[in-house]
This record gives sequence, structure tokens and C-alpha cells, in this order.
Amino acid sequence: MRREIKFLLSEELENSLLERLRGCMTEDVFSRQTNGSLYCDSPDDILIRTSLEKPVYRQKLRLRTYGIPDNDSIAFIEIKKKFKGVVYKRRAQTTYGAAMTYLCGGALPECTGYNDTQVIQEIDWLVKRFRLAPRTAIFYDRRAFHGNDDPELRLTLDRNIRYRNCQLDLRSGTEGRLLAAQPHCIMEIKSAGAIPLWLVHILSELSLKPGSFSKYGTAYRESLSDHTRSEKYV
Repeated sequence: MRREIKFLLSEELENSLLERLRGCMTEDVFSRQTNGSLYCDSPDDILIRTSLEKPVYRQKLRLRTYGIPDNDSIAFIEIKKKFKGVVYKRRAQTTYGAAMTYLCGGALPECTGYNDTQVIQEIDWLVKRFRLAPRTAIFYDRRAFHGNDDPELRLTLDRNIRYRNCQLDLRSGTEGRLLAAQPHCIMEIKSAGAIPLWLVHILSELSLKPGSFSKYGTAYRESLSDHTRSEKYV
């Protein structure tokens, strides 16, 4: 359970922010990599259509990997719920091959993380309730930081967001259609408690205000538009 606050940054604002973060936050060991998320939805896309209406409660189901996976790579099947601005994440750890077999109609995967038995049962209920299956693959390049005094304080910078609605096997690489409507980068602050005053001061100095951006939601909207069919793959 944590709060996640997004900010849409220009290149100039990103550079100014990084200068001010020195000494306060440290870049993660696994920063500067491409993340892949395979979003699952019903045949009529009920989860994303509901989410775009911004109700008090909404949820998504996705498969998350880091880098280009193979069958034995660690993967996470994750339920992401949002209620009154607070994000709740529940995820089960397994292998990429087992996760894909399951999400494409196969048997429940063997999970290896703490409390995963209960989580995978919740996931399985959701999958069966809405007949969920892979629908959209999202990729983005991420830099990630944690607070020096509070490792639970996280800050991420995502850019070059692209997607594809075919070739949904994440082993096929990270190529996709660039989102036409995206800022230079998306900053997200993630914290289980209050944002520290030093970070509040930085945000105030740069006149940064929270913004709204959904990677999957934007990809869904753009995929409905005919003009995106001719967009360049990168």
C-alpha cells in the first residue's frame, strides 16, 4: 500500500530535478533498463475502459518483466488496485514461461514468493471472472532512485513509452509503436508515508504539480485511432 504521484517533465525540468536530488537520493543498481508489462483484459476491454472513467476504485492485471525475458526469467503477475488515490499492489512471482502458459489458458503457475499462494488465488479469481488474457504489451526505459534516509521512498523516470497489440510474447523484444501523446518523461514518486520536506521543497522550487498519465490507457486510446497504424516502430 502506497501513494504514487506522477509528474510530467520536460527535458529542462528533468535536468534541474536530477541536480537537486544529488545527496538525497541514490540511483538503483538495476536502474537504466527497459521494463516490459503485458496487460491483460477481457474480450471487450472492461478493465481499461472502466479505469479511463476514473472511478473511485479501479484495477488492472499485468505481467511484469525486466529486460527481455526467456522461459526461466523471473516474472511477476500483478494486480494493481487504486482506491481513493491509494495504490495497492499484490503480485505473485514465477517464471516467465509458466506465467505466459497460465495467462494464455493453461494451468496455475508454481509461485516462489512469500504469500504467493493466496495472491495467485486472487489473480485466478479475477482472470476467470472477466476472462482475462494478454491484450497489450507496454515497454519503457526507466531510471529508478531510492531515498538515502528512507529506502522505501522511490522515484522513477520513464521515457520512450511504446506498445504493441500483436506479438505479445515479451521474448520477442522491446520494439513497439511510440506513444504519440507522451511527455519527455514521466516522474513518479512512490511512498508509503508522507513525502519528506526536502523533496516537497524541491517540487516547490521547480513549480512541479501532479499530473495524470496512464501508459496502458493512452496506448488503448491511440490503438483505437486509425492514424497510429502508420506510426514508426522503434
